[in-house]
Amino acid sequence: MPSAPAYKAVILDVDGVVTPFTSAWQRLHAVFGVDAGLNRKLYKLGLIDYYEWALLDVLLWRGAPRRFVEARFQTTRGLDTLCNTLKEAGVYAVAISAGVGYTRAVSHCFHFYVVNDLIYKDGEVATVAVSVSDRNKAEIAEAILDLLGLRWEEAVAVGDGEADLPMFKKAGYSIAFNPVNEEVARAAKAVIRAETLYPLAKFLKALLDTAR
Repeated sequence: MPSAPAYKAVILDVDGVVTPFTSAWQRLHAVFGVDAGLNRKLYKLGLIDYYEWALLDVLLWRGAPRRFVEARFQTTRGLDTLCNTLKEAGVYAVAISAGVGYTRAVSHCFHFYVVNDLIYKDGEVATVAVSVSDRNKAEIAEAILDLLGLRWEEAVAVGDGEADLPMFKKAGYSIAFNPVNEEVARAAKAVIRAETLYPLAKFLKALLDTAR
């Protein structure tokens, strides 16, 4: 009987997992009181690409002070426990988010943190540098794994949305954390529904300990 694989990296989504809000974009739209519904419709209709969608959204905040954009935000309760679990397991912690760069406030927990960064001019929002879309998370993860000399079989993927599905298919183990729909839930090997990250940390500890 073959032994269990040794997982050496855990790749996590940010919005909806590390943070209680499912979209860092929508959170800022709400903070600044703007309606980005038209931009979303244009993207879903295929009339603009992801970069154009991101740029149009950011233009709605253009001129907003950086201190407002990067003001402290709430993380999902139990994040410190999750971070400690990953550190104690000795695995690489990777975060890949199609959200916005102000969530880098939690990047201390990760060896790699890839997100779409806002560009400021004179302390105000000017534009955005798009790195992650809703379609390329698996490619970014694969590039990081290659850099680390790891295979997909040695990675655990954790996410909540459809953008995480390609990673779920490739990873050695996949966990849907508060999945947004049943398609995401069915694609994962495990499903965790919880208001905090404590159950996820406990599950990962057991999984990573077993795989050693």
